Amino acid sequence: MYADLHIHTWYSDGTLSPEEIVKKAKAQDFTLISICDHECTEAYPELFDLCAANNINLITGVELLALMDDKEYHILAYNFDAQNKALRGFMKHNRGILLDKGAGLIEKISADYADVSIQEFSKYERNRKNGGWDSIDYLKSKNLVETWPDFVDLARKYPVELDKDFLCAEEAIKIIHNAGGYAVLAHPGDHNGQNPEACEKEAVKFLEIGIDGFECYYPLYSAEFTGFLVKFCRKHDLIITAGSDEHGGFNDAWANKYYIGAVKIKTEKLNLKDMV
Repeated sequence: MYADLHIHTWYSDGTLSPEEIVKKAKAQDFTLISICDHECTEAYPELFDLCAANNINLITGVELLALMDDKEYHILAYNFDAQNKALRGFMKHNRGILLDKGAGLIEKISADYADVSIQEFSKYERNRKNGGWDSIDYLKSKNLVETWPDFVDLARKYPVELDKDFLCAEEAIKIIHNAGGYAVLAHPGDHNGQNPEACEKEAVKFLEIGIDGFECYYPLYSAEFTGFLVKFCRKHDLIITAGSDEHGGFNDAWANKYYIGAVKIKTEKLNLKDMV
């Protein structure tokens, strides 16, 4: 009946296990879901049996970082071959960047805080129920941050420069397509303040490089902006998805915004082509 195609588990920055996600989805009458953890598909070995046992259809998904015009965008890949070497290499590349940035941040902070050590951090194992990543969980254990905004502020004070970067969006989309998948732009209002004119210019750029669709239904979007996105997708016969961006209340920062049920859209209002 309802679809949520953008959910996070504790395998990336969510706090909920796959089992908890499926229970939550079933309680809300969702019959179609996709877990789109950041740069990984580790939740899926558990998900297939869990969803089958609860009569929930599952679309394989992952959320990938990519660049366009010097801005970071999040691309949701769906219905791909999870064993595709290039796509797995893409995810590994992105994870490497994020891990290196986290380690670089800890190393810089350790110069000013005697209690912080890169050696200690290298052996640190985060508690998945806390959500987030190793670096934020480690800094929370040192009482240097409490919330995600705290972490962002601290990271700004200790910028980390790497000699590698994320792939451009065009290359990312090609990799997804070559893996037999679809590429959908996540939360397309991020860089334009839900301004339809600015969003249309951005959407056309993505259309030109092969994007397959847009996440039109999202917790933060106004009815007017959602209507604009749906109209644009209908005009160009693009995929239309809905996603809650569920994080299990990670650090309480998103508990009242992003949760399964925050966006409750019937599957017939979407355009999923042959993904189901």
